[in-house]
Parts: sequence; C-alpha cells; structure tokens
Amino acid sequence: MTQTFLVTGATGYQGGATIRYLLEKGATVHALVRNPDSPAAQKLNQKGVIIFKGDFDDVEAIKAATKGVDGVFQNLSPTWPAEQQIQQAKNFVNAALEAGTVKSYVVSTAFYCSDRRIWGDYDPSHGLHIYYTTKSAVEDVVKQAGFPSYTILRPAWLYQNYLVPQSGYHFPELSTEGLLAHVYEPNTRMPHFDADNVGQFAAAALTEPEKFNGHEIELGNENLTLQETRDLLSKAAGVDIKTRIRSKEEVIELGFKVGTLIFQQLANEKDLSIDGKALEEKYGIPFNNFGDVMAREKEDLLRSIPGAK
Repeated sequence: MTQTFLVTGATGYQGGATIRYLLEKGATVHALVRNPDSPAAQKLNQKGVIIFKGDFDDVEAIKAATKGVDGVFQNLSPTWPAEQQIQQAKNFVNAALEAGTVKSYVVSTAFYCSDRRIWGDYDPSHGLHIYYTTKSAVEDVVKQAGFPSYTILRPAWLYQNYLVPQSGYHFPELSTEGLLAHVYEPNTRMPHFDADNVGQFAAAALTEPEKFNGHEIELGNENLTLQETRDLLSKAAGVDIKTRIRSKEEVIELGFKVGTLIFQQLANEKDLSIDGKALEEKYGIPFNNFGDVMAREKEDLLRSIPGAK
C-alpha cells in the first residue's frame, strides 16, 4: 500500500531533497506552498507532488494538506516574533493529530538545540538564546504530541548557505565581491552538512519509523575552519575567494542583518564539532562533502560567486 507524506518547505533545499527521496521510495507526497504557480511549485507538480496552497499560519490549509497522510516532515524558518514559529509547529502537530493517520513525524531544527551547555549561558535577550529557545520549544511540541514515532534532525551549517539566495543573509559580500567577511578565529571549526543528506535522513525516518523512533540526531560532517572553507570554495568556483575579518563596530552596526555572525561567535567560544564518520557508520547513509555539493549545485554556484566557472 502506497504511503503518503506531507513535506513542509517543499521548494527549499531540505524539503526538496526529502520529496525526491520519498518519490524514489514510491511514496505519494503532499506539499504546502504559498504560490502554486511559482516555477518551483510547478516542477514539483510535474513530478507528481500534490500541491496545496497556504502558509504555515493557515490552519485550514494545513489541515487539508495533512488529511490522510502517514507522516509529516516539518522544517520551519525563524520568525519574528519568535512565538509565531512555535504556533506554526502547533498548527502542524494539531492538524496531524486531528487527521488520525500520522504514524511518523520528523522535524528539522538546528544543531545543539537540546544542549543548553552550548547556548544556555547567553542572556535571554540575546539572539542565540531566542533562536535556540524557540527551536527547543518547537521540538517539545513534537515530542509531547504522542505520535507513534517521532524523529528530530538537527543539521549543522549547511553547505548551501554559500549559495544564493541563502548567502545573501550569511555572507552578503560573497555574491557581489567574492568575499567571505566573518568573525571566525583562525582555529575555529564549524561543522558543515548537506541539505540533500538531511532529506535522506528525513525520508528514511518517515518510511522506517521503527528504526528512527525517538532518535534525536546531530547532523554534521566536515568540521571546517574559515581558511579551509575558503580554499574549498575557491577550488569549486575556479576563482580566488577573498576573506576579511569584520570589525567590532561593523558587527554592532550589522546586528541581525547578517544572521551568521552570532553563530560564528558561538563557534569561537564553544566546540561545535560533530563526528560525521560515526554517524555514517551508525545509519549507513554516506555523506556528501563540500566538493560533492558544489559540483552537484554547479548552476547555483555559478550564480553565487562573481567570475565562477
């Protein structure tokens, strides 16, 4: 009997990958999108994905998209106010419970979300504390719902954050000047992961709930310094990527306009490394590295860095 799943963020990297792997497994996929007429939504429709119009605040649309599904993949973006994201999680969970057919529920949040030793010392008004407190609350909504199976995926820094449009928020000068402006210290390492591999985990957890039930997985692969990142990105793009350390005054002025800065500062203060090899061995899913991702996303890479070839 064919299984049916609802995937949120269907036109994004994580949601798109989840859909692709579910379709390969012969599943039927529902997708909730704001604009069904967008090129991305139309591509999904052409692949057989059943499109529902609505957003994460549209309770009735969520109920319609969730009706009759066997599982849900939930991936929510940060919101302001932060409480809106928690309510969105409740919207999906409540719809899934009302549907009465959901057996597996998979949510993607953020690395170290449950580890308050990493972020708990920050003032409650600090962006990191707000970000992680919210993501942790989203996880609690899912864990406390009582689904037959739940899985929490906590991806590290995605390789796709160096590609447009994501790079505009994290490294805004990269797409215009070929510059990685940052606050990393020389030996600081940031764990990286591929959104495509997130999709593999999500699809596996949805279709094999007995294997993944209750698992809360820190997803990371390569732990890279900024210099290593620059070298790998330069090699992939075929151009020399420049780097520059942002001044304290610049960081204050930019504030939340460059969302990655607070995570770079966190990495300077805490060891965020993740043992990717152990994860590969445990779950049997081979991870893609920096070069693999950039080769696969070559079209986006060419649009993301001036002079890339």
